[in-house]
Amino acid sequence: MKKYVVILLAIWGIGCNKLIDVGDPDNSVIGKNVFSHDTSALSAMSGVYSKIMVSFPNILNGGLSISAGLSADEILPGSPTNTMQEFYTNSISITSSFNRVYLWYYGYGLIYQTNAIIEGITNSKSISADVGNQLLGESYFIRSLIYFQMIQLFGDVPFVTSTNYEANAKLKRTSTSVIFSQIKQDLVKATGLLKETYPSSRRVRVNKWAAKALLAKLYLYEGDWVDAESASSQVINAGSYELEHDLNRVFLLDSKEAILQFMPTESGYNTSEGAQYVPSLTGTSLPQYEISDYLLSVFETGDKRQVNWIGRKKVNGTTYTFPYKYKLRVNFSSTYTVSEYTMVLRLAEQYLVRAEARAHLNDLDGAIADIDSIRNRAGLPLIATTNPGIDYNDLLIAIQKERQVELFTEWGNRWFDLKRNKTATSVLVTRKPSWKDTDTLYPIPDTEIKLNGNLTQNPGYN
Repeated sequence: MKKYVVILLAIWGIGCNKLIDVGDPDNSVIGKNVFSHDTSALSAMSGVYSKIMVSFPNILNGGLSISAGLSADEILPGSPTNTMQEFYTNSISITSSFNRVYLWYYGYGLIYQTNAIIEGITNSKSISADVGNQLLGESYFIRSLIYFQMIQLFGDVPFVTSTNYEANAKLKRTSTSVIFSQIKQDLVKATGLLKETYPSSRRVRVNKWAAKALLAKLYLYEGDWVDAESASSQVINAGSYELEHDLNRVFLLDSKEAILQFMPTESGYNTSEGAQYVPSLTGTSLPQYEISDYLLSVFETGDKRQVNWIGRKKVNGTTYTFPYKYKLRVNFSSTYTVSEYTMVLRLAEQYLVRAEARAHLNDLDGAIADIDSIRNRAGLPLIATTNPGIDYNDLLIAIQKERQVELFTEWGNRWFDLKRNKTATSVLVTRKPSWKDTDTLYPIPDTEIKLNGNLTQNPGYN
């Protein structure tokens, strides 16, 4: 683990604000003096957000939208020479650089930074209670968010909760059930530490409702329907959020639907997704990634999401489609402006979480009301009108379909849904010629196994 923290420090150039002190004999990644007063401690957390929003896709900045979108059935590479082809064919190499650097290394690098902040705040006698609680809550949230993604991608992974290089370098893989339990505990702590108001002018830092929204998602994945319904209801009823009626406003920086967004920090960029997905709308350049025929076929006639969230470009008589939730690509000209933030959590997902939980709790009317909130915005007929007597099984199918067309290319939701519902093989075996049951997990990077003899590889990888 020490090796990849050093690699990440080199990649990031984390010398800014003197937050990183690699030479400390106690192996701390952030110098002790940072936690001697509120201002520098707040700068340390700002540094974490900045490292998330670098210009290249990573585990918290568009990397999942691309890799998991390819692994499922949402998108495909626009060219056979695209280096992400291995994710689309579900044949990821154990030496894959994207898998190793931007998912695994980057995830653990951010975890290391949050651990340093947790240790620093906990051991400090100089930080005010309000600032300390906020930074602890944010750190628990970000660490939980990363671990949630990591276990979806890799299964059991080393569970790192300290900045001790030597101990971390020898860690074995921890079972997903243990990690799930710990991140739930951390998120519960975060909801108690954080305030309902945002500590930023926009919704770009974690508040209580962001932690509660992620907690609702965890409960859903665990099949804890009662707590999933309760947590999502608290967010929905908070009074702070509302569905945007105009679909083209959902992913803007002032979206009323946003529960948490990450703010771009590099000139020329709005979002990593926009930079990767949106081609030049003039000329003959093709999209890097196209919408799959499978996803296109799921949309009902008249669905406004198909019109507004899928882009189209005609080149030499052929029309190519691409994800278009984010509209702005890279722009280094003098006309560069920021109007889109990366959406982390939004209200529509909470309605879908609650709909699924309610269906499992046999509150079919409540579930129908929630799914119809989303369908109404999309301009589609309401289930309460067209099929008010829908049965339990058909309603669950309808909810999964609604998740597919509402949350496509967002945070790997489709890939994760296929896996948690145990339908990945039955769905993808007909769409991916080389599909194997073991493809539901990504490989542990080979370099990590060579460095740490306690690590084992996932089945299906040599």
